[in-house]
Amino acid sequence: MNTKKIVGAAVVGFSLLTGGILTAMSVKVIDQGHAGVVYNRSTGIEKETLGQGWHLVSPFKRVTAYPISTETVKVDKFSVQTKDGKPLTVSLSYDYMNDAEKLPKIYNKFKGQAPDVIENGWLQTRLKKATLNVFSNYSVLEVFQHQGEINGAIEKEFRKMVDTIGFLVDSVTLEAPKPDANTAKAIQGVVDAQQNLEKAEIEKKQATINAEKAIEEARGKAEANEIIKKSLTPEIVEIKKIEKWDGKLPQVSGEANPMIQVK
Repeated sequence: MNTKKIVGAAVVGFSLLTGGILTAMSVKVIDQGHAGVVYNRSTGIEKETLGQGWHLVSPFKRVTAYPISTETVKVDKFSVQTKDGKPLTVSLSYDYMNDAEKLPKIYNKFKGQAPDVIENGWLQTRLKKATLNVFSNYSVLEVFQHQGEINGAIEKEFRKMVDTIGFLVDSVTLEAPKPDANTAKAIQGVVDAQQNLEKAEIEKKQATINAEKAIEEARGKAEANEIIKKSLTPEIVEIKKIEKWDGKLPQVSGEANPMIQVK
């Protein structure tokens, strides 16, 4: 009798333990901003995904969570080459999310890989390819003159590459490219030359303005003198002489009296 009780208690205990283990193994937590793709070992990928929260899942099913809210991913630095063959080191980051409706497709394409594996592998490769393609259309000087335009072109091409798979790219951020020492020196030389040229152009324009101003002033003075000249009649000339006379009469040498003819 005691043996039966012991055996019964053992069976019950084992059942409870097994049930507890299976229950623990069957609980899956989906974090906020994520959705879970369920893979059934007997029937394959399930169409319905799991939302955030706690879920009881059969231990014979595997759940992989993917972000469906915006995630920021930073890409390691890598080298690109410009149209004129200059090497540059670039660093980028991008914001993206997974299309919730295409999660089963993503899971199937990448054979259940975790999101970070996809980000550091397939997605990173596509972003690098888009970056290389865009930089090959610009010279090294154009890169620094049109960085915003280049950033937009990379974002557009990257989005086009990954959108159909189910990755929704929100934005791409390109940091300032870094040239090697020789390229940086060459760029600075060109920049200095351009600045000197611009300075010379400004000085030339200022000299032209000053010359035109001097010509206008000289023309104005000449015209004024011409007007005065035309306005001087013999009577006015005599009046001007009288205005300048100091009141002294002309003297003849050797005579005490001024030279005046009286008629």
